[in-house]
Amino acid sequence: MSDRGPEVGAAARDADAAASSRGTGAALSLPPLLVGAATLFWGWQSGNLLFAAPLALLLEAPRWLRIRFALDPTDYARISDLCTVFFVGLAIVIGANRGVSQGVIGAFQWLPAVLAPILLAQRFGAGDRVPLTALFRYMRKQKERNPDLKVPMVDTAGVFVALCVISAGVGNAQASGYYAGAVLLAGWALYALRPAHARLRTWVPMFAAAVALGYAGHLGMAGLQQWVGGLIAEWHMRRLESDPSRSITDIGAVGRLKQRDLILARVYATPRDIERARLLHRASYNAYVETIWVGRRTTRADLQAEEGGATWTLAQAPADGKLTIAVRTERRRTLLALPPGATRLTGLAATEVARNGLGVVQAAVDGDWILYGVDFGNAILNYDPPAIDDNALPPQERATFARIAAELGLPGLPPAQAMQRVMQHFAGFRYSLWRDAPPPKGTTALADFMTRTQSGHCEYFAAAATLLLRAAGVPARYATGYAIVEYSDLEEAYVVRARHAHAWTRVWLNGRWVDLDPTPPDWLGMETERLAPAWERIADVLRWASYRWEQREELQAGDAWWGVLAVLVVILAWRLLRGKRVVRGGPGAGAAAAREFPGADSEFYELVKALPPRDAGETLTAWIGRVAPGRYEEVLSLHQRYRFDPRGLNHRERDRLRETCRLSTAAQG
Repeated sequence: MSDRGPEVGAAARDADAAASSRGTGAALSLPPLLVGAATLFWGWQSGNLLFAAPLALLLEAPRWLRIRFALDPTDYARISDLCTVFFVGLAIVIGANRGVSQGVIGAFQWLPAVLAPILLAQRFGAGDRVPLTALFRYMRKQKERNPDLKVPMVDTAGVFVALCVISAGVGNAQASGYYAGAVLLAGWALYALRPAHARLRTWVPMFAAAVALGYAGHLGMAGLQQWVGGLIAEWHMRRLESDPSRSITDIGAVGRLKQRDLILARVYATPRDIERARLLHRASYNAYVETIWVGRRTTRADLQAEEGGATWTLAQAPADGKLTIAVRTERRRTLLALPPGATRLTGLAATEVARNGLGVVQAAVDGDWILYGVDFGNAILNYDPPAIDDNALPPQERATFARIAAELGLPGLPPAQAMQRVMQHFAGFRYSLWRDAPPPKGTTALADFMTRTQSGHCEYFAAAATLLLRAAGVPARYATGYAIVEYSDLEEAYVVRARHAHAWTRVWLNGRWVDLDPTPPDWLGMETERLAPAWERIADVLRWASYRWEQREELQAGDAWWGVLAVLVVILAWRLLRGKRVVRGGPGAGAAAAREFPGADSEFYELVKALPPRDAGETLTAWIGRVAPGRYEEVLSLHQRYRFDPRGLNHRERDRLRETCRLSTAAQG
């Protein structure tokens, strides 16, 4: 507890102690430099150390600077509201680029920087405290309705330190360093704020035990998460009875993605190369189990980087096209979106690149976005040739597709003619994102699509075409990825949104795999008309600004908008502080102001001086009952309400406290 000064004496200290036992009272004073250390810790763990270092210095500067600003409650409230608006805006900007959940997480990761102006205003203010009404609009309304309401002055430094520790743990990749840093900060604060009667030989073992238990709990939760994840994975393995190294896609996945306008990739290329690479392939699957496509029984190869470490050869073949692709990463391992016939990757800073025989290329990378070049040719090369899975029909679908294949006369046709007849058959179907009703009992979704509704989205067309070609004796696979269909004048690039996710078929023709897209060509126009939100262009501007900032080192984009934001902050601070009285004092000026606390002007302190002294450890209530039984209980109750109750005293009660203490002090004298 900070020193209250001789004017309050022992009564104030015991009153504070009594309040602490009830969960109220004045805020504890943090040890020097703890705020700066917590800010540096947040910067280290979040990767923002270059920003956190000057911020930490600025937050600790009032210990040495003499300048103070006479801010009133309205100024503090304005600063708090602006911080709230900036937090919401930051969440919107990040969310527009990364998704809602990542927007919230990213905003919380920057929370110390967003809320730092409140602590700066407190530390550079003349009173070294912030009125509680500045932080809560509800309290402001209470104050407006009741002008006599006693508003507590609070120290936000402790909350700021806690937020630094919490925000440092949001998405940090250095778990051991995080826990050690959090322990050091907590130990620093708790040691400085420990009770005066606490012995060091008792405090240290108890703190060490708490640290050990906390770390054991951390490891236990991590182990539990891994164990549960393993059980789920094992259940999936047993359910599908396939190779543990396979990839999985559900037939509903693409349909769900099409409800979102999030930008997942940006493609830079000439119109000629875009026309030849309309489909970006990510994965192919060769087995259909129930409603799930599975990639199994496939080869896998780890690629070796060429000299320089950023070039990876996928196939030894000539290339006459090139794309530059910026794609959003998925955790640390990302499936790369590649055009058909991709032969080489350039500028890909990955620690590992692997591919399988179904055309899946996976890279181990860091960062939210990665940028790489792709050279490609005309042929899909280095894929596994057809195997038993590429000709198999699932039992629940076999009868339907065998019958339809026979009706179309597909068995025995050359593969090229079979492909043409399949495309003609699906030309009479309609594209739709929504099903009118579930399939009849005893009928699968694909069978209902083929025989009754003849309406669905790309997953249904691709899955049905794959199985229909297999029924004709032509090896086929189910492929997924994205369609390049939207050009952005703002970005001068083609943007790939989540709703551009697409599925198609790969067919074995003349000794190589070729792409076949049976989905009606008007699918894009229908989706754009029905799914594109009205605010999409506004959101795209925010996404573009956020993306250019993240990619500034690679794309060398102009970041003038960030400079404009800094200028606006400076102008805002100048207008806020303009005309304020500047208080000059020594380094102790802030500490002197900190000694002011709610109820410091209570006349009860003068009465305390006139009464016999209290015994060590004796509470105010017990002391009053001993030295003046039945006389000052009401006065003590009014004093404690005036001291600790946020509602304070009304005019009548305040006059009662003042007059009673004055008369009682005079009588004792």
